[in-house]
Amino acid sequence: MLAGASQAQDLSDAHAFVARIYAHYPVADRPHPFDPLGKDERSVFDASLIGLIAEDQRLAHGEVGALDGDPLCDCQDDGGLSFTVGPTTADGPLGAIVEVTRRDPNATPPEIEKINIVLRWVSGAWRIHDVGSPNMSSLRAFLLKANRERLH
Repeated sequence: MLAGASQAQDLSDAHAFVARIYAHYPVADRPHPFDPLGKDERSVFDASLIGLIAEDQRLAHGEVGALDGDPLCDCQDDGGLSFTVGPTTADGPLGAIVEVTRRDPNATPPEIEKINIVLRWVSGAWRIHDVGSPNMSSLRAFLLKANRERLH
């Protein structure tokens, strides 16, 4: 998908996909809140990451799993946070990485954090394959490890 002359357009589409996701934040004051780990997951994440999240929830047996917040905002409460979708780069022939800047003006001192959204082109659409932030370098690796540890 990203090979040749169409690469710039594809990266533009990847950037737009991530911008649409972050346009939902903050979610608290909306009548139908964005729920990336629930009702909206299939329009956000690829199937393999959905599987890892579901396994984390299953292994939690009704309790809070290893993933105890929203990995897209790297937070438990998005109130007051703002996001800027930044540069987008190719990541192989069917992938892209989009850098998102999260600002928390309520932190002392105000906090600025970079979140990397790793995308894959799946069945004609962009989907999130991984998320990296200063608190969790790879959501996939975190879930794989947590799920494996709880199985043993």
